[in-house]
Amino acid sequence: MVTIKASYTVVPNQPTPEGIQWLSDIDQVARLHHTPTIYIYHAKHNHGTLIQQMRNSLSKILCHYYPLAGRLRKLEEGGRLELDCNAKGVVLIEAESTKTVQDYDDFFGESIKDLVPTVDYTKILIQELPLLLVQVTSFLGHEAFSIGVAISHILCDGVAGVQFINSWAKLARGDTLEPHEMPFLDRTVLRFIAPPSPQRFDHLEFKPLPLILGRCDNTAEKNKRVKATLLKLTAEQVGKLKNKANADESTKGSRPYSRFEAIAAHVWRSACKARGLDENQPTVVRFNADIRNRLIPPLPANYFGNALALTAASSQVGEILSNSLGRAAKKIREAIEVLTYEYISSQIDVIRGQDHVDKARALYFGANEGKDALFFGNPNLLITSWMRMPMHEADFGWGKAVYLGHAGVATQDRALITQSLDGDDSIIVFLPFQMEHMQLFKDFFYEEI
Repeated sequence: MVTIKASYTVVPNQPTPEGIQWLSDIDQVARLHHTPTIYIYHAKHNHGTLIQQMRNSLSKILCHYYPLAGRLRKLEEGGRLELDCNAKGVVLIEAESTKTVQDYDDFFGESIKDLVPTVDYTKILIQELPLLLVQVTSFLGHEAFSIGVAISHILCDGVAGVQFINSWAKLARGDTLEPHEMPFLDRTVLRFIAPPSPQRFDHLEFKPLPLILGRCDNTAEKNKRVKATLLKLTAEQVGKLKNKANADESTKGSRPYSRFEAIAAHVWRSACKARGLDENQPTVVRFNADIRNRLIPPLPANYFGNALALTAASSQVGEILSNSLGRAAKKIREAIEVLTYEYISSQIDVIRGQDHVDKARALYFGANEGKDALFFGNPNLLITSWMRMPMHEADFGWGKAVYLGHAGVATQDRALITQSLDGDDSIIVFLPFQMEHMQLFKDFFYEEI
């Protein structure tokens, strides 16, 4: 059981710029929620000292990341969101658990829901919602503690969010930020002045996802029971997957497939096998790619905002299963390589061309983000990769985290690929999957590696 001891509003400890900040078109279609992450630290500590250090360092980092202390507001015309840099502050929650850290067993799903702040967009006006909430929880005996973070996805993507957490941790342990570590806050670098051009590409990522053959909707699949699992790939197993993907004769002479391409292809093939779908069944994998280095000119490395582009790989189950892993990896690569500057510009133009933000967001999530939201499950997949994000650098002064990861409600068939904290180049795949297919998925996932 977790007891909330206190809740503090933390504001920047120095005056910060005020006024309305424009949010990009990519910000507008980001998921309207707070991205939840959790960090677990095994470290003996004084609870009061811990809370005071976190409050003080948070007030300092907000001077650099002052947009986080502001509030969103929605314009009546077009439904666009703006950022009001009013320094109203963020929320820091002080909590204590009656359990030891070992009692939590694992740190995903229901076991950690009390360790991370939640935000209900249906009960609080958007202009009153804090954009950052943090919960610091000491476990029984004060031998360990957790930091649960909920940060507005409208304000930043995972890359920028991790950048913020790592910078905050650096200040908390008494270091100072170098000039190159300061956030780049000018979002107008993503402002397109000219009117949107007619659609220049066949944007697969915006097309309706295929249903199971013979079905008229996905209601039955949505209602099936789901179980989340953590699957570990050792460095040796990752190497085997890359070798299998690159052994495909059709790829000879091309750049070797990356870890992500090989692992994503392997997850896709394992899901297709486990589901037992017809060989003519269309199947799509959607994922986002960081576009900071794909734009002309490139965005600054420390751009604080959303800089992701949606992309998709499409095939038929028969093609995926009757060919080598390299064929599926090739599909994943093609979905990445399509994201040229011209393609990204066209994608943004499609978003800009909608007369209301809700219509633009529907391209990503369906009619809305509630019960009618786009379903990414059977026969499809949604894959997110955090492998390149340096989340393990978040040392607040008590050493590095022994566990960290996404802490939200499991979304069916949304795979999250992260770097293990073991320091051995192993990989963790977090996957909520339909229970009736889960054991088969695990069997096929490890069968050939």
